Amino acid sequence: MKKKQIEELNKKIDNEDLNLKYFILRYGEIGTKSRQTMHRFERLLAKNIKSVCEMYGFNVNVYLLHTRLLVATEEENKNKLKELLSKTPGIVSFSPCTVIQEPTIEKIKEKAFEEVEKRLNNMNNKNDKNNKNDKNNNEKITFRVKTQRMQKKFPMNSLEVNMAVGGEMGGKYDLKVDLENPDISIDIELLNDYSFIFSERIESIGGLPVGTQGKVLVLTSDGIDSPVSAFMMAKRGCKLVLLHMKTSEEGAEKVQKLVNVLKDYDPSLKYVEVDFKETLQGIKDDLTVLKKEKYTCIFCKRRMLKIAERFAYKYKCDAIINGDNMGQVASQTLKNLRVISNCTNLQVLRPLIGFDKVEIMRLAEKIGTLQISISKELHCFAVPKFPATDAKENEINNIEELLLKNKLEENY
Repeated sequence: MKKKQIEELNKKIDNEDLNLKYFILRYGEIGTKSRQTMHRFERLLAKNIKSVCEMYGFNVNVYLLHTRLLVATEEENKNKLKELLSKTPGIVSFSPCTVIQEPTIEKIKEKAFEEVEKRLNNMNNKNDKNNKNDKNNNEKITFRVKTQRMQKKFPMNSLEVNMAVGGEMGGKYDLKVDLENPDISIDIELLNDYSFIFSERIESIGGLPVGTQGKVLVLTSDGIDSPVSAFMMAKRGCKLVLLHMKTSEEGAEKVQKLVNVLKDYDPSLKYVEVDFKETLQGIKDDLTVLKKEKYTCIFCKRRMLKIAERFAYKYKCDAIINGDNMGQVASQTLKNLRVISNCTNLQVLRPLIGFDKVEIMRLAEKIGTLQISISKELHCFAVPKFPATDAKENEINNIEELLLKNKLEENY
């Protein structure tokens, strides 16, 4: 952390600004990288957090500490910040915390006791644990103190801190130790110049910060699958360009709602819409004339990929993404996927290829897109009654040549 940032953070802690709320952030894969790469990923993660908060009209300060990020925001923003941090690629977990500058065991005890008092008060107010804390109930509330000393300047080791804080805490508040499944867990993380006290650990989505792995173009429909594919690529560190082939106003409205959800995962997301209805009608009509309408879905997908390729080059994307999963519909058999993919020079990635529908729907529910996708089922007008499932490349090429002779190639 830069000297100016350290001075700024220390000033805020010294002044005990009670309107500020702090969150300590933990990452996973970022820590496996080389030191130079790790620091670059940390900076990108901090930038992404600031960007998504600015999108919702509030600011945060992000401090890069040893294997941790510390985020500070105003009291009124804390709940929205929790929601956004739980959706930020690169974060494994985070905790609302108390920050202690230049920690001593006395300061740690003081803040740890304040934290356990908060939890006990909450349990009283909510009647948690079946009123274990009621005077008429002799069963004691259980607790543990868990310390992680990530830097070694502090004079006591983790076990010694646990004993010093926990021993006094148990007696003062009449608590019973349970190291495996406690009612209250007081966590202490120690750096050389700071310590963090917290009792809540909130899971996030993990992965890598958006922007660390380049940019991809996602063919995005109003259905369930493609928004999940977009999420999975954002989770793996890719910036998103969402391309929707519009065939109806209702579908476009649903996609816009999906875009708004996905922006929480990638605040730099770009959305592009192309009118595709006439093109698709032309494909259907031309193949019907040739009595090859069973290939409509294949030619539709190939045309989509060719359009996507142009936009991918325009926006400097390194791959095209779609929501295909093996065998779900006729166009997604292994043979058809090969014939469809061969029409573009860009790599086509299918993050859901090995998923079944139930798995995809569960993930869609988790990321917040499922209810939008299923809100009004829209059917494609061009799907043939008996679609081909085993297209052969030479046959598709022959049909394209025939269409070329008939001057219908603009649809393909």
